Amino acid sequence: MFNKETIERRRRLWREYWKYKRRNLVKMILLLASTLTNIGNSLLREGKLNEALEKFERVLAIQLKKLGRHLDTADTYESIGHVYSEQQNDQRCEKMLRKALDIKLEILPQEDISDLSDLYQRLAMSLQLQGKSSEAIKTHKLALPSLLQKHGEEHPAVIESYSGIAILLANQMRFDDALQMLDKSIEICSRLQETGNFETDLLARSLANKGHCLKIQGRLDSATKHFTKALTVRKEALGEMHPLTAEFYENLGDVHVRQEMLEVGIHVLTKSLEIPQEYREGTERSGYRNEETGRFRKGNTALPRREGTERRGTENEGDAETTIQLFQESLDVYKEANEETNGVHPHMAVVYENISSVKVDNGLLEDGIAASAEALKIRRRIDGNDHVDTKRRMEVHRSHTYMLYLSTACCFYRE
Repeated sequence: MFNKETIERRRRLWREYWKYKRRNLVKMILLLASTLTNIGNSLLREGKLNEALEKFERVLAIQLKKLGRHLDTADTYESIGHVYSEQQNDQRCEKMLRKALDIKLEILPQEDISDLSDLYQRLAMSLQLQGKSSEAIKTHKLALPSLLQKHGEEHPAVIESYSGIAILLANQMRFDDALQMLDKSIEICSRLQETGNFETDLLARSLANKGHCLKIQGRLDSATKHFTKALTVRKEALGEMHPLTAEFYENLGDVHVRQEMLEVGIHVLTKSLEIPQEYREGTERSGYRNEETGRFRKGNTALPRREGTERRGTENEGDAETTIQLFQESLDVYKEANEETNGVHPHMAVVYENISSVKVDNGLLEDGIAASAEALKIRRRIDGNDHVDTKRRMEVHRSHTYMLYLSTACCFYRE
């Protein structure tokens, strides 16, 4: 009925038909993946993290099957990492970002390496939040060449990178290296200030971070000078009635207290407490939240405080009571501002540590240990047991407890 030639022709037509259909099917599947990606991004912006994660995982399954190691697959790994970051699951975030980086390094040509700057910075932040300071510093330094290639030196992202490296170096107590990085940041900001083309708050933050470094080194006069400059710049940028201005008043007041200038210190600290209260009367306070994502970051955004390097300067019991009362009011402000994190914030640990120091300096060992325990509890909850700040607080807590045991033993001996 059919000759051999006709049969062969029909077979060829069927093969071409199925080849065409498969090609279109792959296109349809990839179009579905693109649609799911858009839905996932929309859910992520709305804060529906679990639903966004589900969509991105479906996209990843499709891309791994149909595309393999492809730039779109890398972008999906990066999106999943973003979701994990918002869920504060920094270990999984790191894993996803490393997979994305591995694919992009393999595929992207050398001239497009500048496209990796954002990915490097996200990975560095993930490592920083896990307390992996050494790895985070290396990753930040890997990001720098691509940032410089992409933007040039006089760009906010480059300034932020220098400041980020400085904070990590300071967390490792490498203050001289940290100061070098901060000097670069301040130098670039100062050059940009002359042209009038820069973000004022970048200069304020760099000056404040340098002030923190100098304060920890015990160079209080230089720290006061830098905190005063930072406060002046921030007031120009954000105005007097802003929570971040209050933070700088708090920094300056703390240095004055350490210099045993109690009246000036208490006046400035009182000013820092008044500002957020007045700010909330007209505007909902955002606290110290990440403005883009709404997430309260759990890592060290400020430089660490070295315990035992400075005195609190309370000359009599009345001054100590006033200082503790002010710190207690500061705690109440933080608890109110951070209700969605159950009143837990890294700054609260610092306030408890300050209360502990004042009480121990005034011989109230048991009360000091109780405040120290609260600080340690917050550090463990936010940073985990392996973080450098948690370990430092544990050492101080043990030291105070030992002092209490020793004083109790001496009392029994005298009796």
